[in-house]
Amino acid sequence: MIDFGIYERDGFAVLEPIFGDDDLTAMRAAVDALHRRALGGKEPELSAACVFEKVQPVRKRDGRELTDGQDAVFILGDPTRFDPALLRFFVDTRLTGIVEQALGTADIVLHFANITTKAPEIGSGISWHRDFPNKYMCPAEPKMLRTMICLDGMRAGSGATAFLTGSHIDGVSGNDIEENDSRLVTAECAPGAIVAIHPLVLHGGAPNASTLQRRNLVLQWGIADYPLVTEARESVTGLRAAELMASVSAIELPERQTSPADEAR
Repeated sequence: MIDFGIYERDGFAVLEPIFGDDDLTAMRAAVDALHRRALGGKEPELSAACVFEKVQPVRKRDGRELTDGQDAVFILGDPTRFDPALLRFFVDTRLTGIVEQALGTADIVLHFANITTKAPEIGSGISWHRDFPNKYMCPAEPKMLRTMICLDGMRAGSGATAFLTGSHIDGVSGNDIEENDSRLVTAECAPGAIVAIHPLVLHGGAPNASTLQRRNLVLQWGIADYPLVTEARESVTGLRAAELMASVSAIELPERQTSPADEAR
């Protein structure tokens, strides 16, 4: 669960891994399959839900150019629309319990989900920003939380997310950040870890210049009594945890295997 002292002080919290090896293997395989399908170009709706590296400005890769034909998926939106089996990880009670604790209510809803990937050697960086307000899917008040399921873990060299601690309180601008600011913290974590992000904290990340994968499932959660004021919607938008679980129950999923990591929890 979240250490509220750290979350409220820093504006984010890195939680110990909640997913074991078998779950991580299944999630990685699903993500890679979706990427291959999107890059294959035979599913227009899936490709339309993606942002590809080839359209990213070269400055986001610190000047590294893509070679002819080289590409990767940077962001894939609404992933459970194209692979419903991923829903079972979204509604894992350990994850929803973290969200309920952070938002102070059990009446949580999912706003949206995406897969954000910084592909080895060419994955783009992400500029300093706050999640609230945003132009895509946003309530009128910052009654929301983003969680990242870190499928590969995060390291500084592979484009881990960085935070300006305390910026959710003082409202400092991203343009004012200096490289030697003592409040800068990189959220390094192990595979399967969860990062909980306050909607007002400044965060961003360098490109992935390493040979390592950096795949994260990003979910934005809200409170049912605080409706969205933006127009965008996804297949999961506005669904409560119980409704998401009912959707999972209706999907024929392969039997989940228990890993030694699960048994040790």
